[in-house]
Order: sequence, then C-alpha cells, then structure tokens
Amino acid sequence: ASVSVSISISQQFSSESLSAFCVKSNSKQDHEHRISAVNAKGAGEPAETQEAVEILERAAEPEFELDVELRRTLVVRAGCSIRMFVPIKGRPSPSVTWTKEGGAVTRAVIDSTESFTMLLIPESTRNDAGKYELTLENASGKKTAEVHVRVLDSPGPPINLKPVKIDKESITLSWEMPLIDGGAKITNYIIEKRESTRKAFATCVMHCPTTSARIGELGEGCEYYFRVSAENEYGIGEAVETSDPIRASQAPTPPPSIVPTDITKNSVSLAWTRPKHDGGSRITGYVLEAQKKGTDQWAHVTTVKTMDFIVKNLNENEEYIFRVMAVNLSGRSAPRESKPITVKESTMLPEFDLRAVCQKTVIAKAGDDIKVEIPVIGRPRPTVSWQKDGTALKLTQRTNAEMTGATVVLSIGECNRSDSGVYTMTGKNIAGTVSENLIVRVHDVPGPPKGPVKIVEISRTYCVFSWEPPENDGGVPINNYVVEIRDTTSQTWTELSATVIRTVFKAVRLNTGSEYQFRVKAKNRYGAGPPITSEAVVAAYPFKVPGPPGTPHVVAFTKDSITVGWNEPVSDGGSEVLGYHVERKERSSIIWTKISSSMVKGNIFKSSGLEDGMAYEFRVSAENLAGIGKASKASEAILALDPVDPPGQPEPVFVNKNVITIQWTKPEYDGGFKITGYTVEKKELPDGRWIRANFTNIMETQFTVSGLTQDASYEFRVFARNAAGSVSMPSDPSDPITCRDDIVEPRIMVDAVFRDVVQLKAGESFKLDADIAGQPTPSMVWTKNGKEVENTLKLEVRFTELTTTLTNKDSVRADGGEFVLTATNVGGFAKHIFKVKVLDRPGPPVGPLKVSDVTADNCVIAWAPPADDGGAKIEGYVIEKRESSRLVWTSVASDLQVTEYKVTKLLKGNEYIFRVMALNKYGLGESLESEPTIADNPYTVPDPPENPEVTAITKDSMVLMWQEPKSNGGTPITHYNVERKDRIGLRWVKCNKRKVKELQFRAGGLVPGHMYEFRVTAENAAGISAPSISSPFYKATDTLYVPGAPCNPRVLDTTKSSITVAWNKPVYDGGSEWTIRTPKEGLKATNFTILNLKENQEYKIQISALNSEGMGEAAAVPENPKAEDRLLPPEMDVDAELRKVVSLRACCSLRLFVPIRGRPTPTAKWTKEDGETVERATIDTTTSYTSLVIENVNRFDSGKYNLTVENSSGSKTVTVQVRVLDTPKRQAAWPGLLSAAAAPPLVTKLPNCWKEMSTHSV
Repeated sequence: ASVSVSISISQQFSSESLSAFCVKSNSKQDHEHRISAVNAKGAGEPAETQEAVEILERAAEPEFELDVELRRTLVVRAGCSIRMFVPIKGRPSPSVTWTKEGGAVTRAVIDSTESFTMLLIPESTRNDAGKYELTLENASGKKTAEVHVRVLDSPGPPINLKPVKIDKESITLSWEMPLIDGGAKITNYIIEKRESTRKAFATCVMHCPTTSARIGELGEGCEYYFRVSAENEYGIGEAVETSDPIRASQAPTPPPSIVPTDITKNSVSLAWTRPKHDGGSRITGYVLEAQKKGTDQWAHVTTVKTMDFIVKNLNENEEYIFRVMAVNLSGRSAPRESKPITVKESTMLPEFDLRAVCQKTVIAKAGDDIKVEIPVIGRPRPTVSWQKDGTALKLTQRTNAEMTGATVVLSIGECNRSDSGVYTMTGKNIAGTVSENLIVRVHDVPGPPKGPVKIVEISRTYCVFSWEPPENDGGVPINNYVVEIRDTTSQTWTELSATVIRTVFKAVRLNTGSEYQFRVKAKNRYGAGPPITSEAVVAAYPFKVPGPPGTPHVVAFTKDSITVGWNEPVSDGGSEVLGYHVERKERSSIIWTKISSSMVKGNIFKSSGLEDGMAYEFRVSAENLAGIGKASKASEAILALDPVDPPGQPEPVFVNKNVITIQWTKPEYDGGFKITGYTVEKKELPDGRWIRANFTNIMETQFTVSGLTQDASYEFRVFARNAAGSVSMPSDPSDPITCRDDIVEPRIMVDAVFRDVVQLKAGESFKLDADIAGQPTPSMVWTKNGKEVENTLKLEVRFTELTTTLTNKDSVRADGGEFVLTATNVGGFAKHIFKVKVLDRPGPPVGPLKVSDVTADNCVIAWAPPADDGGAKIEGYVIEKRESSRLVWTSVASDLQVTEYKVTKLLKGNEYIFRVMALNKYGLGESLESEPTIADNPYTVPDPPENPEVTAITKDSMVLMWQEPKSNGGTPITHYNVERKDRIGLRWVKCNKRKVKELQFRAGGLVPGHMYEFRVTAENAAGISAPSISSPFYKATDTLYVPGAPCNPRVLDTTKSSITVAWNKPVYDGGSEWTIRTPKEGLKATNFTILNLKENQEYKIQISALNSEGMGEAAAVPENPKAEDRLLPPEMDVDAELRKVVSLRACCSLRLFVPIRGRPTPTAKWTKEDGETVERATIDTTTSYTSLVIENVNRFDSGKYNLTVENSSGSKTVTVQVRVLDTPKRQAAWPGLLSAAAAPPLVTKLPNCWKEMSTHSV
C-alpha cells in the first residue's frame, strides 16, 4: 500500500520552509511514501521513497538532564517545599523510580510523564534530608542519578540517652549526638526532668555543650524521667526521653552474712542473706569474689541474681575467703566476708618464663602496638590475672590479656602515655600464687606545662611571666619551651621564641593599652606538647590613674578672685600624685574651663579675673605617671563678692560635762547681704585641730555643742555666711572652756514643722529629728503604740550624744501614727510627740465579700468599708467580675456609694468571681475577692400541699384547709392556688382571685346542693407545684356547729394586779355568728384585761368562742403568765418630720409632740443644745406623750432641742432641729445713704400662724 501526501500552501515558501512531516498510521504493514510540491499551477512531480518503510519502535536508552542545583547539594529551609524536576527521555518510555537511602519516599508527591519526572515534598522537615536516588529503566537500559538534599532545621533527637552514674542526690546522664543535625552544628543541649508522679517537665540544665551532664538536687528515693533536646542555630529540636524512670539512690548495705553450705575437694557452696536496706533502688544482683589466705587480692567469681552459688574447680587443701556485694543502679555495696574455707589437693606452683624480655622492660613509641607473649607453667593449670600499677587491669578494645595453651599474651593497640606502668602477672592455682612484674614504657610528646601562667611583672611595653615544668615529660627529658602571643582582638597566635630553656620569659615591644594572651608548650625529642594559656593581661603600668581629689572648698574670696583648696585623693592609683589641674564654670553654664595653665603642685589655687556677683563652681583632677584621673565633685556655687566681717568672739552660756552652749555677736559688716547662717568650729586643747561642730544651718547667734569630753578644755570660733553665699573669716577663738557636769532637766528642741501633723503621700520618705539638751546627757528612746521602735530595712533610728533622727523610707499607710521621743536623765524627763499621717489609696474592704440571693441571672454582694481609708474620704466603690475560667475582669459598677449591690445580667450555670475596690482621691485600693459562685437558682418548685380538708360547709361556701408541702423547693412559698371541680363537671376551676397566703381558704359562689371536690397548688419563685391530692366530695348545704378554738392566744401585758391577753378569731365559726358572754356588758375586741389578781401568782387562762350552738373548744394561753410589773426601758415614737429640720415663720407657734412609753412611767426633760432649759416653752407630759409649745417664735428660738426620757430601766435622748425664718439683724446705716423717711421697716409683722409638728393628734 502507498500513501500520497500533498502539501497545499497559500503563499510562496522557500525550499527550506518544510523539510519533514509526520505521517500517522494505525497499520503495522510496510508503507511507501511520495511527496509532491504544490504551487499556483498545481502539483509537481512527486518524489518517492527508495523502498518500503517498515513501521516499528526505535529503541533508545533512558536519559535525564539534572539541573545544576540538583547536581550540587539542594539546600532548603524547614517548612519550605522540596521540588526536584528532571527532564527524561528514552524509547520505550522508561519507568521512573524514586528512592531515599534505599527505601521508598513516603511523603513525596511524584508526577512522571514521558518527558519529565517531578518529586514534590510540601512543608519539608529535618527528616526529609538525605540522599535521593532516581532510577530510569526500559528495555534498552537503566540509569541512576543521585540528588543530595539538606534541610536547614532544628536538630533531631539525641540517641542512646542513659544514666552513667547514680547516687542519692544526683544522676549523671550521657547521650550521643542526633543522627540528624538539622544542617548546622550542634551548639548546645537542654536537659529537662520530671518526677514520675507529675506530668510537667522542668528545665534543669539550660547550657550544656557536651554530651553528658550531672543533674543534682534530686530527692532521695524519687523516680525521675529525663529528656534531652539538641539546639543549633535554627532552634531547639526534638527531645529524647528516658524510657523508664530513674531512681535517685545510693549503694545498698552489705548482706548481713555469708556462710558455706557445702564443701567438697574441689568446690564450695555458699549462701547469703538479703541486705537490710536496698539504698532506695531495686537490688539487681550480687557480685561474688574470692581471696586466698595470705593475699590481699580479691578475685571476681561471678555475678548472680540469686542468693547462693557453687564455686567449682577449687583445689583441695587450699584456704579461701569469699565475699559478696549487693548491686543496684547506684553501684556496689560494701563487701561481707566469709570465714576462711580450706580445700585440699596436691599442687605445683605457677611459674613465668621472662627470659625473652630484656630486663623485664618493654619500650614503645606512642601510637605503636605492643604484644608480649610469656610462657607459663603450673599444676593444676593456673589462672592468670593482670594488674597495672597495683590495680586490676581493665580490658578494653585496645588492651587485652589472654591465655593460650602454655603462654599468656598481653596486647596493647596504639599505645599512649597512659599505658606506661608496671604490669603484674599473677598465676594462681591451689598450690599457691606467683606474681611477676613487667615494665612498659611509652614515649610521647610532653604534656602541658604546669599552670597557671603567673604574671611576674607588667608594664606598658613588656610583660614577664613564668610557669612550671610539665608533670608528664613524655618519658624523655624536656629540651626547651615554645612561647607564643596573641592579641585578644585576633585569633592568630604569633611565636615569640622556640628555644626558651628556663621557665620564665620576658615579652617585649608590646603596644600600650592592648590586651594579650600568652601560651607555652613544652618540647622533647618527640615534638611539642599541648599548650597552657595565660589569662588575658593589658600592657599598661601596674598602677592606675589617681582617684578624684576631695570636693574643693573656699579658702578666701573677693569680688574679683576666689581661692579654693582641696584634699588629696583617697587613692593615688599606686603612683605618687605629680600635681593637680583646676577647672571652673559659671553656675548657669555646662562647659568647664581649665584655669590652671600648668600643673598645680600644692592643694590650694587662686582664681582671679572674676566678675563681681557671679557664682562659680570649681573641680580638681589629680595626675600621676598613669595619667589624669577623674575630676572631683563640683564645689558649691561660690559668689565673687566682698567678704563678710567675722562674728564677735564666742562666749559660754551653759556648760556641763559634755555640752557647751556658746553665743556671739553679729558681724559689723555683712558684705552687702543679709546674714543667713553661721558655722561653728571647735578645737580640743592643747593639741587638737579645728573641726566643724554643727551639721545644720545656725540662724541664731547661739549654739549648743554636744559630744564633748568631760573635763576637757575647748576653744570655739564662728564663721558667718550671707545671702549671697559669702563666708567670713573665722571669729577670734573663745577663751578656753572646760566641760564640767551640772544637773539640768532634759529638753527636746524640734523645728516648727514637727509641732503639727506631718503629712506625706505613700511611697515618700519622712525624717523626724530633734536636738536634746540636759545634764547629764539624757538617754533617748523612740516609741510607737507603746512599743520601742527598732531598726528595720526601711526604718532607721540614729542617736548621737545630743541629737536623734528617725528616718522611714517608702512609706505606706501603716507607717503613720504617733512617734514619741522621750529623753531621760536624773534631773527628769522630757517627751515630744511627732504625728505622722501617710496618705495612700485605701485598703481592701473588710471581708468576707458575701454573695447572697443567688439566682440564675443575678445575685447580691455585700461588704464592709475598708478598715484603712488611706487618710482620705472613701469616694465610692468599684465592682468587677470575671468567670472563673477566664482571667480578664469586667466592670460591673463604679462610683458606688453603698456597700451592697445587686449584680444582674449573669449567665445561668456560669461560675463567677467578684471583687470590690474602694476609691479615694489617691486612687483605687486593694481588692477584696469573693469565693467562686455559680449563677443558678438555688431552689425548685415546691412539693404539692398535703391533706386538703373541707370544713365550715354552707349552702354557697366551704372552707378548705391544708398543710404545708414537705419541701418548699429551697425558697419560701409565696402563695397557694385553690381549685374546685363540680362532680357533674369536667374542668377544674380556680377559686381564688387573690393570692392565698394562709393554709385555708373560703371558697364562695357555690351552687347549693352540688357536690364539690378541691385541690391546692403551692407556688414559689421557681414556679407552681403539682396539685395536691383531691379532697373528698362535699355537698354545699348549711350545717351549724360550735365554733373552733380561738387562734394565737397570747399575753400582751402584766402588772402586779392584772394580766392583759389577746387572741385571734377562730378559723371556723360553726356556721353561726358569735354570742358575746364575757364580760356581761359585752366584749367587742379580741383582747381582755383580767383585774384584781394576786401579785406574783401564776394563772392558767383559757379562751373559748361561742355561737348559737354553744361554746367551742378552748385555747390555753401558753406558759402560765404571772401577775407582776414588767420593766420596760423608755421609748419614743419620733415622726419622720421631726427627724428633719423643722422650719417655720417668725410669730408662728411651735408645737413638738412626741409619744412616749416605758415602765415605770418615764420622766421627760426638754433642753436646748447648750443644756439650758427652755424658758418660753409650755411643756406638757403624761404617761403616754410629752409636748413642747412656744408661742410667737422669733429667730432666737432657732436651734437644737433635746428631749430626754428616763426611768429605772434606762434613758434615751432625741434631738429636734428647729429653724425660724425671720428678718435679718439691723445693720449700721452709712450716713447720707438713706433718709429716715425712705428707710423700710426692718421687721414686718406677720399674721399670727400656728406650726404643729407631731406624730399623733390629741
């Protein structure tokens, strides 16, 4: 078959425009093709294929093209996606397989087509790091590519976490680095712990750069879980946790005893008992050791978990001692030894052949392998053990000792210096023990020199330091030392010398002020060993710049110059002070100017060229070889003014054994300004120096100097200071004055500010000080609330000889009160009370915060005002609430003026906490919180009423009675509802239109002759109860009975000859009106007074009701009343109007009427506020009331009227405020302002009026 392909084009193409065409074919037969070119004239001559084309698939090996980024390591941050896109080709289409580390890629999304394959991992983690392999495979071949991925993340969990040492207070843990480091270096490990009884971990080690740590301060016997997290620059990784709890414990006590249970010619059976104390951890096993008689070496026999063991292969007639040790997680106990045990058998001593080892010494270089083979004989065949330097040889991967048929071999791989020593071979059998020594010497580079590196001398350009030779010389002599230096700002070490023989070295050519470190290495013929490094040292003089001099003080001054002096620095820095530099500045300036052109050698300097009246400050700096030190404190501002004349010569006014009072005269010239104070200096004779005697400013020309020595003589001088700050020269010294003792009563002198109450705000400090005078020196004590004041962290009391100070810092409200200073001597005592008031926010309201009347949506909270109002009036209260499941408080009410509030808009079932804070002008005080309260109704509907009973039946009414429900549902029953049902009807009809409060109800409106039944429901705040059981049916018809018993009989009053009783009407009148029988003239009320009784006689009283049918059941008055007078304290029924201000117009009448009562009858007395009697009033007093009447009142009748009623049982007083509205007083008229004809009357007569204030009409 042939296929013709024609090409149709709409425009001219070049011959190269189309040179290939794909012919689709669904047939697998051979094909021939031809192609013709077509133009506007038509199709040209075709060209045919040379031969038939066979249709088949051409095979091609798989190929892929890896991007440059994938050929390198692909680096991504954790959380980002990993995308590997690889173009592929091959025929037939190759199968694509992605693997990671030889396993399947589980988290990846893989998309593969004929032309590409793509692997996508969204939100990568550290576990996605590793080597990914792409495998392409088809019939033509197979090809594999590798892509390395590194995910930058926090590290994975460490591995192999385990305890390596346990005792009763600490546990040492070790672990290995995580398999996944997160693409960065592990910089730290964090260790956490938790007790096995708790759920929360607590961090115990925050910084641990190594893979082991000791965790201390553990509870003995407590079990702990530990977990360790690795940290790199990307954060803290996953934690590894111990699988089982670890108990903090110690080694157990030894087993109490070990005894042999059986002995043969070659074995011994042993048994032991369990230790009394396991050390706080479970016993995991027992270690059994044996020792032959006459030796000190103990041999390990076995480790077992049981408490018995058979030691076999023992030799006959040999004497052994066995010991056993208990083992727990913390280690082994002390051993418990058995008595010597003998096993007998013929023997031959062991023997070692050391002829092949020269001088029994083996020499090797560090890093080489050592192998020594030594023949050994003995019968029976001995066992050989090894020791190194007297200690059992520990067999490791490097060190091994084994025994062949006739030799013993010691092997040490890659030996080092620690392998040097004396190795002891001990051959044992039942014949005895033989030991031989083998000396092993390993030569190596020396160890570090012995430190620390000592700085012998330091200067600006050189440093001398020394060290000690190394303890480990590497087995050969030390040849020399290598010294290196490093500037601490650089990481590079520079060699100073490599041929230092001695252990001291001088480093020269150092840069002044630079910080250096030195390190030293010892060197032998095998090379240089590890170094020892010095502490950082600064190249500088060994001394410092001097400290600041003393604060400059004025020596002399004029209007254009000031001379200042100062004291030497406390510290000269280790070098002599060379001189000083002086600076000054104007008080209002901030710039200091140097005024000493050269270094000042002495301690005094005159500054000239000053401006008259200008204030200057001075400061001084000291200089030594190290440089200029810090400046002194600035002097007080000094005015350039003319000096003040000195005061007059001091003269004594009062003298005792340690106090002298002096006085002087004012200066003749005050320098042009007012004298503002004086300074007093004293000098003890004969060799004393002048020192200041006063510590506060002296305003007067008299001063008391205290703290003097008895029988010592003193001179005094005085300086004057004016308002401009100018200080005079000292006055002439006083004549010598000798302290002698006189008895003078103590006096306390305080500033005027302490005579009033000292007020301050909370947080501020207050200081109370006083001067004391007296002879002999009084003793002083501060007290508060009757207790002596003691020094605390915030309160300090200081005493000098004649002064005392009390200072309180960070004051709170409780720090206020009265501080009493008492001074006492043999002449008497003096006392002064300092009153301090600290103003603060109020304290918490007085609790508890009561929550009552709780319902589903509201409750009532109540509290008491704060015990401490902070020194200011309580302006209100703020109430807040929060649900107990939340932390945020919400406002309920603010600026409340009451101490009780009803909180509304609560959510049913939610638990609330309320708090109340008091507010004064200084802010909100501390809060008072309530207990959690659940907003829910505390009650349910009541139970149904019980036992409904019908009585008092008439033709149109019946009286229904019932009993209260067994349960009121938790809240009082508000009322009852009564329902009835006619026998011929179907519905229950409500009988009551109003709420029924009592346990009975009269149902009216009945149809005569009909049968009715009744039921009752109770209602409370929660709702209506279920109805009671129905009463029987009753017929509405008239029936007459005797009345029921009167209700509630009671005693109203008693006297010595009468008793007054009262009662309520019977519930049931029997169907007929009452008939009055007692007394004969008729009784209209439900009370009666029984007269003519005997005094102090008890009586039984019964009351019965009567109707037309007769007398009903009697009701007895309870408790057999006695005829006696009752004593009642006086009482007054004051009307609400009298409790206010009674206001009335002038010329009206005032009438105050107050009912009174009491037994015996009280007396009444009216007085005015100042206690004088009311002269213009008419007072009328009876047994039941008292009244006061004043006719034609005027302004002078205004004021307070006190009424006092009194009898033998007590008294009571009430005050009535009366205000009379009248014209004002006559004022003095200014001459010429008003004429006499034009002046209005000062008092206008009003019509007569009557003002009556009473509580009852008469």
